[in-house]
Amino acid sequence: MIECTKEIRVSKECLFDITQDYSIRMAWDPFPESYSFLNGSKLERGLQLKVTDKTGRSMTVKYVSFRPPLVASVKMIDGPWYIKSFAGSWSFRKLSENRTVAIFKYNIVGYPKIIGNIVRFVFKRNVQKRLLALKQYAESKI
Repeated sequence: MIECTKEIRVSKECLFDITQDYSIRMAWDPFPESYSFLNGSKLERGLQLKVTDKTGRSMTVKYVSFRPPLVASVKMIDGPWYIKSFAGSWSFRKLSENRTVAIFKYNIVGYPKIIGNIVRFVFKRNVQKRLLALKQYAESKI
């Protein structure tokens, strides 16, 4: 399990909206190259999304939970050969009116097993970069 957190000086509602607004996602998120909605565009449980990263690797995920402004969770339904399973959640905990802790959790299993530690190490570094980028973007907008 990978878990990374970051305190961000914006409201929980604002932070949730920033993370789930795909019209601005590319402005702050350093990981993806593109997003493609596969079965609609309304953010809700069951929505499928293809995410392509900057190296050209892609993964198709499905929202398994979408509860604004608390949590958005996805699980992989198709992805790179070296990822056996993947699920992630972004949740938001209010500290005060304009302070929130963003909690990004991922369960990622590599294939073959020996690759798992490398995959988790690289992914954790990417998650930390994403949280820092989210913090910088969100706090610059207030």
